[in-house]
Amino acid sequence: MEKNSDLTLIDLAVIVCLMVLGILVAPVVFQNLDLFRRHGRVVCGTNLKGLGNACVVYANDYDDEYPRLGYGYWARELGFRFDDITYRASSHEGASTISSSLYMLVREADVSPKSFICPGAEGCKRKDWEQFDGKNKNGYDLVQLWDFGLDPYRHVSYAYHNPYGKHPPSKSLSPAFAIAADMNPWFDHGDIQQSQTGKAAPQVMRLDDPTTWKYSNSLNHELKRKRYSQGQCVLFADGHTSFETQPNVGVNDDNIYTFWSVEKNPTEQERQGGTAPTSRGLENDAQSKDDSFLAI
Repeated sequence: MEKNSDLTLIDLAVIVCLMVLGILVAPVVFQNLDLFRRHGRVVCGTNLKGLGNACVVYANDYDDEYPRLGYGYWARELGFRFDDITYRASSHEGASTISSSLYMLVREADVSPKSFICPGAEGCKRKDWEQFDGKNKNGYDLVQLWDFGLDPYRHVSYAYHNPYGKHPPSKSLSPAFAIAADMNPWFDHGDIQQSQTGKAAPQVMRLDDPTTWKYSNSLNHELKRKRYSQGQCVLFADGHTSFETQPNVGVNDDNIYTFWSVEKNPTEQERQGGTAPTSRGLENDAQSKDDSFLAI
């Protein structure tokens, strides 16, 4: 004899109750997710604002120049040990890094290493950023070190305007100039990424294709199950920070993650889209005092 497979009144009542519960709970879940995202943006913006204030303090002591360690060529890793307390910046001509320039804020402006990690990026498997713990074999204090450890790019999830180019950051920049922001999508663990197509980052933002802005943003605030980001927190030269949904937010809509291909009179595409970095050579550099190029 076959069993009766029809739903009973009790079964229907349970199903209806679950549906009602789902309808009631869903808005709360989505609201909490939104609050979590907003909290991440707030903390991220606070971090960047603190770094901006520290840059000003640093510049007041160093002829209005923002942090820059050494005068060597721009590299992925330092040309000397991060815990080499015998180092003298005035005599160094080897490899220098953007992360070591940012470390000057730890040495000179009492900034915590925690401030260099975006909460939206912390714990992300693909990025694997984490706060620098200061550990070194000789037990030196943080202010005696010259960078964020042996793999500094793991401990800095923000990009900073390249201080080793023709137009290093300083207090004389336009108030609308972007000094720092969430990590440049063209860099991952200090490695330069290849340009992608379709629904994948990174891509150069194209004015004839409005969908490309999604894949030209920082990936720090990447949406779950998506291959693009909500946007990025940006620190401007006047000290304010804001969350921007597109990267073309610099001076006259300059793209903060790329550089122009010409020094003068760039087209709108060259300004808002720009040229993606392919190396740390001299040709990969800001072309004007109004051209932001945030890197690591």
